Amino acid sequence: MKRLLIIVLILTAIGITVFYQSNNAILVKVEKISKKDLNLTINLSGNLSFLRKIEIYPKISGVVKEVRVKPGDKVKKGDILAIIDAEDLKKQIEQIKNIIDLAKISIAFGTLNSQSEFKITSDQIKTLESYYESLKKLYEERIIKSPINGFIAKVNLSPNETVQISQNNLNLNNLLGNFSSLLNMFNLALPQNNPAFIIIDPTSLNAILKVDENNVLKIREGQKAIITVDALDQNPWEGKVTYVSKIPSLNKDGTYAYEVYIPIPQLGEKVVEGMTISAIINIGVKKDVITIPLSAITFKEGKTYVYVYENGKAQEREVIIGDMTLDEIEIKEGLKEGDLIITSPIDKIANNKKVKIDNEIKR
Repeated sequence: MKRLLIIVLILTAIGITVFYQSNNAILVKVEKISKKDLNLTINLSGNLSFLRKIEIYPKISGVVKEVRVKPGDKVKKGDILAIIDAEDLKKQIEQIKNIIDLAKISIAFGTLNSQSEFKITSDQIKTLESYYESLKKLYEERIIKSPINGFIAKVNLSPNETVQISQNNLNLNNLLGNFSSLLNMFNLALPQNNPAFIIIDPTSLNAILKVDENNVLKIREGQKAIITVDALDQNPWEGKVTYVSKIPSLNKDGTYAYEVYIPIPQLGEKVVEGMTISAIINIGVKKDVITIPLSAITFKEGKTYVYVYENGKAQEREVIIGDMTLDEIEIKEGLKEGDLIITSPIDKIANNKKVKIDNEIKR
């Protein structure tokens, strides 16, 4: 008797459950289909780079008397970066001036005649004078100044360091003839450059993105972009495409990619070179198309489906999809204006399942 009672109770429970499930609809959210414009986008990734990096070089030899900046310092155009003690160059300038004066006096009084070891002409004196003026201007370069507004990226000088500029192999014989031997007595030569500072222009910051061959022709100058810098809390940032490369570069995985440049000068003082970024580029608009939320799509056996609300039930319907964005997708076939598609909860419904609308339908 007890066993029979237990069986009856179990069957009753099962019956109640089946009755409850069959008569209680799942609450769903729906959206009424209407045509609208679809903004097409491409998602890319890349890095930040400063395109304008100015290298400053000392133009004279000497001992570094003072270095006034360090990496990270902001500088303005004309700010003094370093001072070099150029006493050797100053002596050279004085020596050449004395040679010029001596030569002029000698020519005037005829003391440099055919019997003299050195022969000098008026043209050679003019060459010396030009060289003298050049060295005077060069002497002013002992004070190294910033040519732009920016910040110091690298410093290659330190106080009391000796800067030795390599000598220029200038063939003075072609300029001065026999008189060049007189210059050689004073070890005179024109200097060359050695690196000293690197200054970055923060307004030259660009987002450099990588795009494959399937999408590169969709990107054009002037297209708007939304950029996110992974290391920043404050995002996103807006910019416009200014350049799309025509020549691809080789990626580490052996594939090719094209570079897309987007200036973002407003970030120049907030970031550093090489930071990783992601970007969404708006490549155009499709007019008057049917779109639905991407979350409403389901896939089965290689086909694409959505659930449509019809007479209190969820009806599975196959669709043909087109372009998509991060949260929307175009429906080319399978839906029409006025249809009610179920947007959630997709994972809890099935074909012909009873459902009940749980939201206000926007007209």
